[in-house]
Amino acid sequence: MLTINGEIHVTHKTARPFSKWDVEKLGEEAGLCLVEEVKFTLFDYPGYHNKKGSGRNSNKTFPVGQCSTFKFALLTSRSICLDRLMI
Repeated sequence: MLTINGEIHVTHKTARPFSKWDVEKLGEEAGLCLVEEVKFTLFDYPGYHNKKGSGRNSNKTFPVGQCSTFKFALLTSRSICLDRLMI
């Protein structure tokens, strides 16, 4: 995060088996709260090229498929996070 009110955006596949990663919980364990989850649309990011994470094919792309962008903020820095927790 560049500022106290900054956000971290994580785009992740949401279809099984990737949904088992529970990205929101991982964020909470790191002291973050989910501000918003939005459907990832490749066309909203001109020039975007994904890459595999590791291994011999790490420089290759893969089908994006069903994904969301999870937008996180520091748990204590944004009132929107605290409001979300009280719901």
